[in-house]
Amino acid sequence: MDGEAVLATTWQLHIALPSGQSETFSLHPSSTVVELRILAQKAFRQGLLRLVTSDGCVLDPRASLLEAGLHDGGCLTAIAGQARVATTTSAFAFWCTGGTGVVTWGNPMCGGDNCRVQDQLNNVQQVSATFSAFAAVLADGTVVTWGDASRGGDSTQVADQLRNVWQIHGSHGAFAAILQDGAVVSWGH
Repeated sequence: MDGEAVLATTWQLHIALPSGQSETFSLHPSSTVVELRILAQKAFRQGLLRLVTSDGCVLDPRASLLEAGLHDGGCLTAIAGQARVATTTSAFAFWCTGGTGVVTWGNPMCGGDNCRVQDQLNNVQQVSATFSAFAAVLADGTVVTWGDASRGGDSTQVADQLRNVWQIHGSHGAFAAILQDGAVVSWGH
């Protein structure tokens, strides 16, 4: 089938939950993964779904179905993500493990505005907080920080050491990152 014929058709995509419940959706190949995800969330009455291919790849919600490598008759699994919240003294961070972003609100000086780093917050595994800053561990073991620089919101001085991070813990004004090899890296005051 040539490119014009692909774009002129509607695809049938089958999505199943691990429970076995399944639905089939009809969409145009230029539709986005997020549009398919919204349809699935409504049909399954579950929020925060991630769509996964048979080889275990989580689909990028911004990609079109065609860009994501899907095809007519394709099968996906929908995995429900667990919503999580971290707090500073006057800001909140909301995310789902493995999700494509972190939503923040509250006092911008205390981490309530993450627009400076939002594009880096993909595949977030953990978010920890100090009095007025947040630190996120990504799936690749790197760390993204924002908020009050003096309370851990700026990790640039230790950024080269923040690789293969396993966990982060926050105190009043500092973070400690535990690396996969057991080493500890800290920053803040």
